[in-house]
This record gives sequence, structure tokens and C-alpha cells, in this order.
Amino acid sequence: MNKDEEIRILVARFMDGDTTLDEESKLYCYFSGNEVSDDLLPMREYFRSIAVMCTPKRSQYKGKPVLLGLLSRPLFIGIAASIALLVAVGVGSLLWRSEPQDYCEAYIYNRYVTSPGTVMKEVDGTLQAIRQDGESNVEGQLHNIFGNQ
Repeated sequence: MNKDEEIRILVARFMDGDTTLDEESKLYCYFSGNEVSDDLLPMREYFRSIAVMCTPKRSQYKGKPVLLGLLSRPLFIGIAASIALLVAVGVGSLLWRSEPQDYCEAYIYNRYVTSPGTVMKEVDGTLQAIRQDGESNVEGQLHNIFGNQ
């Protein structure tokens, strides 16, 4: 029995629904090729279209599979947001202090002073001296120091 006779028998069995998967693969390969006998040409497109539908599509991704259960995207985003919140709260608590800072440090006439009353008295005296000179703003004081250029 030649190849064309075998294909005709397989086509008849295919139409009756009696072929195995291997026999159907032979049919698909035969009709996908260029050497189809003239009396079987009308069936060529039929078997080609079935072959396209039956061919399993291969995944183009060849990397490692992602763990979907443990590291799903919403879970991962939630964990990252929680860590960011904890870091922000931790840093914020270090920078923010609840007790008032009522201490004062200054050098007045080359002397280290921590008394708020002494520092405020010196600041008031300096502001009074500035007002008496007639220059009530910083720009005027700078002109006096560096000249009126």
C-alpha cells in the first residue's frame, strides 16, 4: 500500500471519527506538506485549519516561574507599604520630640551664656541700638557696613 492509499484510508477513518491522535498527526503533516495528491487537494485547507487549531501554543517565556501564591503583586505591595510606613513612623518619632525645648545657648562678648533672660536682654539692647541709628532694616545696615555702592 502506497502513501496516498494510506492517507485516503486515514481520511475515511477520520471522517468516521475512528482515528487515533497519532493517525491524525500523520494526516496533519501530510496535508501541511507540498506533495498532496490531486484528488485530496480539496481537503487540504480543511486539515490545515484543524492542524492550526490543534497545535498547542508554546510559551515564549523560558524563565523561572513566579511564585504566585506567596509573592502575588497585591501582597507584595502591601508588605512594601507596611515597611515604608514603619520606617516613616520610626524616623518621625526620632525627629519629633514632645517635650518643649526651653534652653538657650549664645556667645555674648566671647562668653558662653545659657540663661534665657541674659540672652533676651542682649537681643533687646542690640535691637534698640539698631533703631537709634535710624536703620531699621538689614539692607540699610549692610549699606552702612559695606558702603553705599
